[in-house]
Amino acid sequence: MNVKVIQEALGHSDIQTTLNIYADVTKELKKQQFAHFDDFIAEND
Repeated sequence: MNVKVIQEALGHSDIQTTLNIYADVTKELKKQQFAHFDDFIAEND
């Protein structure tokens, strides 16, 4: 989910508050995100 949407929904004025509480990078999330990035690069190469 987009962190800006979470920030607004929770009423945090500072994005760092939201990121410090809710943004946890897991190995699986990294794997998924880099797969999307690789696809993006391949499509635009």
